[in-house]
Amino acid sequence: MGVPAIKRALIIRHHAAETLASNFTSELADQGFELTPLHLFESAPTFSRFDAPPLEEVSLIVALGGPMSANDDLPALHEETEYLKDAMNIGVPVLGVCLGAQIMSTALGGIVEPTGGHQFGLRKISITKEGSSDPIFNKIRVPLVPTLHGDCFSVPDGATKLAEGYILCRDGSYRLINMAFRYRKSYAFQFEPQLTIEELKVWDRVFGDDYKLMGDQFDPEEESVRNLREFDGFAPCHESQMREMLRAFLGNAGLADSV
Repeated sequence: MGVPAIKRALIIRHHAAETLASNFTSELADQGFELTPLHLFESAPTFSRFDAPPLEEVSLIVALGGPMSANDDLPALHEETEYLKDAMNIGVPVLGVCLGAQIMSTALGGIVEPTGGHQFGLRKISITKEGSSDPIFNKIRVPLVPTLHGDCFSVPDGATKLAEGYILCRDGSYRLINMAFRYRKSYAFQFEPQLTIEELKVWDRVFGDDYKLMGDQFDPEEESVRNLREFDGFAPCHESQMREMLRAFLGNAGLADSV
């Protein structure tokens, strides 16, 4: 499938507070993309509308996160699953974040399930051998990432695991979960590569109750203060390496004006 004459990046949004954020939007603008947002949350709570453009008019898809589950019986999520499946299989690159990554997994025959815990804050990931040699994922030289999720995905058949990490479950046990995979030109992340400190401040207010989901071993107020403090210090490194990763992703897909 050829690249459309106008480079269009379709940004699928599942919640008003979850945006592509300035670090990624500025890079896409620098690379000459026209950004087309698809606000699925505008049809909440039923999520009945998925008015995406035909795939032949799209150069790139970014599917962002949201508070629902990829397993929820919502018409728009069903349509999105089929849309992403078709996109990945015909060569339209998809970058999936959190819920978007989970939908990618289900689209490819994977499974999404609750982790038994909840993460909201910086977490260390373990990059696999394949991830360290991947020309896009190896831009992550400091394996520390911001997270906000309670579900996890399996790596579907035909995909390559790039990273994994531990989550502390509510019963006090630790569980190893998948954190990233590659499928052809598409990448799925169970973390937030696009996040900036400005957006995290919004999340801390809008999703503040998520700290309570982490379990009795965490104090929500302390976690909020720690999350903002730690990410404020790490944000420059995070934004730099994630922007470099996005640039490499575009170059690998033949969509970069400059790399």
